[in-house]
Amino acid sequence: MSIFIDRTFLIRVSPKLEKFTQKKEDLYNFRCPLCGDSHKNKSKCRGYIYRKKNDYFYMCHNCGASMSFYNFLDKVDSNLLKEYALERYKNGDSSQKTISNTEIGLFKTDTPVFKKKLSLPTIQSLPKEHYAKTYVDGRQIPESQLANLYFAEDFKDFVENGLQVEKDGLKENDPRLVIPFYDENKNLVAVQGRALGESKLRYITVKMNEDGIKLFGLDRVNKEEDVYVTEGPIDSMFLSNAVATADATLTNASKYIDKSKLVLVYDNEPRNKDICRHIEKAIEDHYRIVIWPEMIEEKDINEMVLSGFSPDEIQDIISNNTFQNLRAKIEFINWKKV
Repeated sequence: MSIFIDRTFLIRVSPKLEKFTQKKEDLYNFRCPLCGDSHKNKSKCRGYIYRKKNDYFYMCHNCGASMSFYNFLDKVDSNLLKEYALERYKNGDSSQKTISNTEIGLFKTDTPVFKKKLSLPTIQSLPKEHYAKTYVDGRQIPESQLANLYFAEDFKDFVENGLQVEKDGLKENDPRLVIPFYDENKNLVAVQGRALGESKLRYITVKMNEDGIKLFGLDRVNKEEDVYVTEGPIDSMFLSNAVATADATLTNASKYIDKSKLVLVYDNEPRNKDICRHIEKAIEDHYRIVIWPEMIEEKDINEMVLSGFSPDEIQDIISNNTFQNLRAKIEFINWKKV
C-alpha cells in the first residue's frame, strides 16, 4: 500500500519537476529541483526517484542530494506534503519519516555513493586472445592489477546506462579499457576509459559528481608512508604506494593526502611547456619532485617498462632523483628544454 501512495503523490508533484519522465517501472528521472541541475546543459536530467523495498527515495547525480520521498516532498511542495503525511501515516506507518540519508544505504548526504563493483567483465576474466587482454599484455601491466581493470564494448552505453551519468562527446560503439577510481571507503567515484585503438580522445575520465574526487589509487594507498603521484593511472601501477591524478596537476593529490608525504612524478617531457609550468609551480610550493636524469629517454614510466626497466629499477631511479627547494630548482633548470 505504501508504494502505491508514494507513486500517487509523485505523479501529483510531477508537474513541478522539469523534464519529468519515467525510465522504467519505479524509476523516474528529471532535472534536480534542489540544485537546478546542470547550468551548462539544460537538457541534462540527473535527479532520480527510485524504489527500495516498499518506499521511494530521491537522489541527484549532480549535487549529491539523497533523501526519503517524504523529505523530498517537504523541499518541493510542503503543502502537498501535509496530504501525503496524512495518507501515508494515518495507520501509524512512520518508516519513511524516521529514515535518515545515511540509513538509505545507497548514497551519502554530500557525495553520491555508487556501486563498488562495475557490471563489466574484468580484464583478468577475458580470453587470452581477446583484443583488450592483448592490449593490456602489450603494456606489460602487472598481473596483480588485472582484476581491477575492466572492458566496455560500448563505453558510451556503459556510462549512460550502467553508471547513469551524462557525459558530452561520447561516441557509439567505442570499446575501451575501463579504469575505476574509488574513494577511501571503496565507493566508485570516477572511471577512465582508455581507447584500445586509434582515437582523437585516448582517455576519457567520467566523474560521478562534477565536484567529486578524481584520484586513482586512493582506496589502496598507505598515507603514513611516502606516496608517489603520477599523471596516468597505468604508470602508477608499476610503483609501490602510488596514486594518479589523470591530469598534469599532480599537486591536486594534496587535497586528500598530506603534502609532506607526496613525491610528484611528472612525465619526462622537458619540451612540454605545460608540464614545465606545473613543475616550476610545484617547486615554488615546496613539493618533492622527481627530475628525471639525462640517461632516461622514455617519456613516462610505462615506456620505461617497455624499454626493459624493471619496476624495482624505476623505483630506485625515482628515489635517487627526488629533489626539493633549491636543489629541485637547479635540477629543473638543467632538465627543461623550453
